[in-house]
Amino acid sequence: MKTLKQLCQPRQNVFDRSRRDVVLDLTDLIEDKIKPAEFFTENYLTEGMKRLLRESFRRFSDQSNQGIFVLSQAMGGGKTHNMIVLGLLAKHPELRQTVMGNLYEGGSLGAVRVVAFTGRESDAPLGVWGAIAEQLGKKEAFKDYYSPLSAPGLQGKPPGSIC
Repeated sequence: MKTLKQLCQPRQNVFDRSRRDVVLDLTDLIEDKIKPAEFFTENYLTEGMKRLLRESFRRFSDQSNQGIFVLSQAMGGGKTHNMIVLGLLAKHPELRQTVMGNLYEGGSLGAVRVVAFTGRESDAPLGVWGAIAEQLGKKEAFKDYYSPLSAPGLQGKPPGSIC
């Protein structure tokens, strides 16, 4: 039987001191600070991640009505990592087949616009809805939800909104 050392060859960047404290955040995703091709060479798709990707891309392609996915792992369980993976693949259609393999059925789905809000940005001046509205370029249309700060409900949707 082979030893673990014989079976596993660590990537060279594991020994790079400048990368030891790199922790990605959703802000890195929306600010395009992540190099997608490099990111995917260092990551492994778990079964849970595969399910999230499969179902999300079914939704993006109008093959499913499921629009809410609850990521319920404990702290450190990979929620942010899963969202970054999904966001990168949504934004970069050229990587889908390589990364997702048979999970992605192809089709004409191009790049998907990605918006995100991280709870670490609790000091966002316009709150969660203002930050999302800004990313969508719909700041004015959503102003009633962030000034004063309030969550949108079923009744007062702004005209033409997708909420």
